[in-house]
Amino acid sequence: MHSVEYVVVGGGVVGAATAWNLAGRGAEVTLLEANELASGASGGPGRRGVRVGGRDLRELPLARRAQDLWPELDALLGEPTGYHCNGRLTLYDVEIAGASGWQSLPARVQAQRAAGVACEIADRDRLDEMQPGIADDVRFGLYTPHDGTADHPATTRAFAAAATGLGATVREHTEVAGIEPDEDGSVVLRLKTGDRLRATRGVILAANRAIPRLLGDAVGLTLPLWEKATQITFVSPPPGFALNHQIGHARRSLSVKMTDEGSVMLSGGRPGGWDPATGVGTTDPAVLRGTLADLSATLPALDGAEVLAVDNSRADTSTIDLIPVIDTVPGLDSVFVGTGWSGHGFALAPAVGEAFADWALKGERPETLRPFTFDRIGAGRPS
Repeated sequence: MHSVEYVVVGGGVVGAATAWNLAGRGAEVTLLEANELASGASGGPGRRGVRVGGRDLRELPLARRAQDLWPELDALLGEPTGYHCNGRLTLYDVEIAGASGWQSLPARVQAQRAAGVACEIADRDRLDEMQPGIADDVRFGLYTPHDGTADHPATTRAFAAAATGLGATVREHTEVAGIEPDEDGSVVLRLKTGDRLRATRGVILAANRAIPRLLGDAVGLTLPLWEKATQITFVSPPPGFALNHQIGHARRSLSVKMTDEGSVMLSGGRPGGWDPATGVGTTDPAVLRGTLADLSATLPALDGAEVLAVDNSRADTSTIDLIPVIDTVPGLDSVFVGTGWSGHGFALAPAVGEAFADWALKGERPETLRPFTFDRIGAGRPS
C-alpha cells in the first residue's frame, strides 16, 4: 500500500486549487479524479461568474480574498484561466419587502463596503451610460466593478498542471470506493481498482456529488444536500448589440454574460431535469421559456434572439441556506470536506484552496471558513 502525506479527492476546481496550494508549500500530494479533470460542475461550456457582489454576508471574507487572487492566477499558474474583469450590474425595478427591493441598496452597500467590497448605487441616468438598452422599469442598479468571469475548465486544468509542476501527482480515472480511518491516525482510501492509498497527514474531499456517499459509508454521516443542474442557454445577439458588463436582476433568476465567441450566455440558477442516479441532465422547455421571458423583460434588445444551444449537463450540490459546507468530519479531524457549493464554488475556489492548505498544514481552522460547518445544516448520524 502506497503512502502519501495528503490525498485530494476530486479533480474539480476546488480540488485542483487545494492540491496546488499544498504542493506549493512543500507537501507531498496526490489528486484523485474518478473521471477526467473538470468533468463535473467545474466543466461545461461558456464562462462562469467570478463575483463578490450580492454574496451572503458569511461568504464575503472568503469571496473578498478570492477577488484579490483571481487577477494574479494566470501569472502564478503559468496557464490561462480566461479571467476577465468587466464588472457586474444587478438591476432593481420594484420596491418589495426584503433584499430584492431597491430601498435595501444603501444597507447592502454599507455591508459590502465594510467587508472591503467596492460597490456603488447607479441611478437610471448612470445605468443608461453604463449599459444602454436596459428595460424602462428598472430604477437602480448595484455596480460591483471588480467582478468578472473566467473559463471554468481552463482554470481547473491550469491549477492541476501547476500542481503537477510543483511535484503533485494527478491521477484521472481513479475512483475512490471508500475511506477508512486507521488506528495510527492516518486514513486509508480504497480505490475501485482494488488498490489502497494511505494519507498520513490528511484527506481533502472535494468530489462534491460523491461526498454524501463516501461519508455515509465511512462514518454513517448524513448530509442534507440535494443535486441540481442549472440550465444554461446561449443566444445570438442582434448586430451592434454590446454587453458592457455582466447583468443580473435582483428578483429574476437571470445572469447575462458574453462569451468569447460573441454569443450571450444566460444562466441564473434555474435547474433543468437531472437524474442523480445516472448523472444525466435533460433540458426543460419550460425553463427555457422562463429564461427567455426574463431576458426580454430585462434587456428588450434581446427579445426574440435566436437560441443557439441549451446545456444542462453539469450538476452541483446545494444546502438549505445556500452556502457551502467546508469543515472536518466529526471524529476524523484529518478529513476535510468541501461540498454543497450552491453555485458558488468556482468563484470562491482560489481562496478555498488556500484556506484548506492552511488548515491541513497548521491544524487550525482559518477564520474565513468558520461559518461553513456541518452543524448549521443539521448534518448527523442516523439514530
